[in-house]
Amino acid sequence: MSTVWTTIHEPQSAPTTPGVYKYMKKRTPLYIGKSNNLRARLKSHLQNAKLDAKEKAIWDNADHIEYTVVDSDFLALILEAQLIKNYQPLYNVISKDDKSYLYISINLGDIFPKPHLVRGRDLVETKKIQNFGPFPSTETAELVLKAIRRLIPFCQQKNLGRRGCFYSSLGLCSPCPSTINTLEEPQRSKLKRKYRKQIFELIRVLNGQTTPVLDSYTRKMHKLAEHERFEEALIIRHKIEKFQYWIDNHSFGGTKTLSLHQSENRLKSLELLLNPYFSVHPYSRIECYDASTLLFQFSCVSMVVLTEGEIDKSQYRRFQIKNPRANSDFSMLKEALTRRFKNPWPLPNILVIDGGKPQVRMAQRVLDQLDHKIVLIGLAKAPDRLIIPRNKGMKTTWLTLTPPPNHPGFNLLKLLRDESHRFANNYRKVLEKRKKQL
Repeated sequence: MSTVWTTIHEPQSAPTTPGVYKYMKKRTPLYIGKSNNLRARLKSHLQNAKLDAKEKAIWDNADHIEYTVVDSDFLALILEAQLIKNYQPLYNVISKDDKSYLYISINLGDIFPKPHLVRGRDLVETKKIQNFGPFPSTETAELVLKAIRRLIPFCQQKNLGRRGCFYSSLGLCSPCPSTINTLEEPQRSKLKRKYRKQIFELIRVLNGQTTPVLDSYTRKMHKLAEHERFEEALIIRHKIEKFQYWIDNHSFGGTKTLSLHQSENRLKSLELLLNPYFSVHPYSRIECYDASTLLFQFSCVSMVVLTEGEIDKSQYRRFQIKNPRANSDFSMLKEALTRRFKNPWPLPNILVIDGGKPQVRMAQRVLDQLDHKIVLIGLAKAPDRLIIPRNKGMKTTWLTLTPPPNHPGFNLLKLLRDESHRFANNYRKVLEKRKKQL
């Protein structure tokens, strides 16, 4: 997690990205906070200073502001909690009333350590007990654990039973300590070590070290794929994606809505990723296409749209395939794209195809017939990677990019790809149902 701090004196100088800020008096933090939108939050402090005595005192006593930018509200929350705990700033309520705040506590002295919530007044500090926080509410602390559990399973049962708990059937408590206790050696010790390893991974995430943990899971996924254990690799990939999507799209300040600036941040990240290969500006409209069929019946293609980095369902379109000879993804996509560009809809800056080189090559033939230049990329699976055509004279070469799983811009495209897949499958089921009702 970044610890590079920038000094400013006015809220307007702050960026509109997630981050943590400190009101400083010389080298002493007076107040520490976090926000999805640093500029907006600092402006609100300035406005509140006209009405609230505490806010006025913060502004009157601080001689500058320091901020650091992070990738998500999740990381901002973790860093804010660490700093408040370390510095105990004068104007943070936590320094006055610890009993109102919650910590996540893990006792490594337990046979099966489990995270649980503890009030500040009940905290125990030892070498074996690790505490993380403070968090402003039970809801926020539980959201943090819920997010991490999507990637790293752990137990939260107070008492162990004779069989695996309910959450073990969901993959959220695996290996389940209740199950481990019923096993014989050496399997019991092996799974106990695995469980404790996962707890140490949980601790790393609570310390803000999400990137090393995600990198570790990504390496594990690739290793399984190399040994052709594809189902296990796919499970890990889904875990990584669910965790990343969760922390990218949730606010951990008591509300669960995605704020606009996060979309702006991911869109900027996507621009940085693609700018070396394309001269596109702005990235105002991105369309993604996916085909769905059942033995080449009820065939259809979906078109989903990002407008200014936001999912724009008002622009979604779906194409029921009319050509009875369309017996491949290629022919279905060709028909859908041809029909799409006959309509007077806004043109995309970027067109994404769910597929690899063959699908992209087919789509390029359709785009070549247009008067407008549209950037085309493919998004292939297993592993997720970008397929970029590079035209050099009469020859097309292919570039494959595999950004890290926590790349905000890449995740934006994967979100769009998954949405096109969902939309296409849902429409195919509608067509199936209509046929059965006849």
